[in-house]
Amino acid sequence: MPDTGPKCFASFMLHAFSAVLLHLGPSMLKTRNIGAYRDLLVLFTKYGRKDFRLATKPEEILLAETETEEIEPDVKARAVAFAKALKKMGPTYIKFGQILSTRPDIVPPEYIVALESLQDSVEPFSFADVERIVEEELGAKISKMFATFESTPMAAASLGQVHRAILRDGREVVVKVQRPNVREEVLKELEVFADIAETLEEHTDIGRKLNLVGAVQQARLTLINELNYIQEARNSEVLGQNLAHFPQIYIPVVVHDLTSSRVLTTELVHGRKVSKLTPLQLIEHDYADLAAVVTKAYLKQICVDGFWHSDPHPGNVFIRDLNDAESQVVLIDFGMVSRISQDFQDEIIKLLLAISSNRGTEVAEACVRVSEVQERFETTRFVREISTLVATFHDVDVQQINVGQLIFNIIAVANNNELKAPAELAMLAKTLLNLDGITKRLDDDFDPQTVIRSYAEDLIGQKLRQKFNPRNFYPALLDLNQLVLDLPHRAREIVDLTAAGRLSFGIKLTQAEVFLAGMHKIANRITIGVVIAALLLSSSLIMRYPARVQILGYPAFAMIGYLIAFAAAVYLIVSTLLHDRKDEEKAKMKGK
Repeated sequence: MPDTGPKCFASFMLHAFSAVLLHLGPSMLKTRNIGAYRDLLVLFTKYGRKDFRLATKPEEILLAETETEEIEPDVKARAVAFAKALKKMGPTYIKFGQILSTRPDIVPPEYIVALESLQDSVEPFSFADVERIVEEELGAKISKMFATFESTPMAAASLGQVHRAILRDGREVVVKVQRPNVREEVLKELEVFADIAETLEEHTDIGRKLNLVGAVQQARLTLINELNYIQEARNSEVLGQNLAHFPQIYIPVVVHDLTSSRVLTTELVHGRKVSKLTPLQLIEHDYADLAAVVTKAYLKQICVDGFWHSDPHPGNVFIRDLNDAESQVVLIDFGMVSRISQDFQDEIIKLLLAISSNRGTEVAEACVRVSEVQERFETTRFVREISTLVATFHDVDVQQINVGQLIFNIIAVANNNELKAPAELAMLAKTLLNLDGITKRLDDDFDPQTVIRSYAEDLIGQKLRQKFNPRNFYPALLDLNQLVLDLPHRAREIVDLTAAGRLSFGIKLTQAEVFLAGMHKIANRITIGVVIAALLLSSSLIMRYPARVQILGYPAFAMIGYLIAFAAAVYLIVSTLLHDRKDEEKAKMKGK
């Protein structure tokens, strides 16, 4: 089942609950939530303040990465107790535990092991509730819709549980059913988090640095989307279409007739969880190629589609062997997805390439471009600290490389330097961190940097094809078309005003020659601009119709028109820059 990953949410929870309750006191918060505040204070004072690492300074982050000091013996017992406490506190807290299980930079290994159990070992709810919810949502008796419906769930998580069933036509399916009243519980628990976030932002520096209110708002949006199974079905279909070029990636088909906002029915795919692969199975099957394919598939989702499955933890990724030599990666559970703009996609490509090539300055610059710069931000200091982090990252062994963890550290350094990193960057870090666990499970020697560098050319090619799609030129062509239509009218107005003797300019007679030369240059530039606009417009229209003669799969005349327009545009720009520079030099000489 999915977890949630808003901006630095795990770090937010750890800082927030301890600081606000220890230093601000519950009197500043809502009285009706006093019990929840007290429970959180006890929980994070007992566990988080003792075992969790909350480094924000560069030197502390680097020390945490290389720390080999043994943790005291009872940490395992505390980790198990912490996981049990989260289970009792409600679905949102369980989701928080799932987040922490993917943050080795914050929690010790003992906590990760204990918290990973929250992904699929939550206490199930009764079959009577399952039957009631399914029949209410789908409008018919279970016995009418399914040939069989197993009463014991395959797995249970914080927001729902899944049951195996067989349809009347013999197809095997899994049915995910939402927990009773879970929406109300989640909204109530998020209110507690929002109270703490608002108080911290108002009264503490760490609250302002981490943008805690924004983190809770992102968490709320993510959880509400996860609770809408119709949206999850749509996500599944879109991702299936986007990954159609990766035959080694499979996404189960949704049964729409048996899907609603609280019930989701998909085909059952037989396979093994990546986390459950045995050493013998890893020896019998060579999954090294799958590790590279999964990485490329996620790079495409993030950098080209701008829409990706942001919850690829080992419980949501299966391997099914089609035969002795061929296998597929099966992705499930699409309640959590992330979306970014095309501009953000470009910056992510630059960021990943800079990381893979040990170019710390470019990493820092990309981070600044996508973040919100505060008043006390110091560029030189930030670049120096990020460069140190990236260089240290490149010094470690291949088996210890983790791009997601590095990006989390970059976010921490950014927050410490008065730079608010966007929530999407934290989601990217979380996705890459989870992805690293999957690829390293499939191939111990897998090096993601090599795949990123080798796949970069394909990524950039796909981005260029995306940007030069004729549809992207339509808004600009409409503006150019309007310019062409308005030009005769404007020119006639100038002629009429001139003929009537009403066109006047505030210039001296000695400047007449210069003025006429300037008008001549302007007229030439407008003429070339009109020709370029006409070529672009006509070429785009020709592009819509099939032709026998083609260049790169497009009509030849349209491509020739684009090339001529491009050449004319280059000429116009170059000539404009050269003439303007000469004019500036002449003006300087006259001034002397």
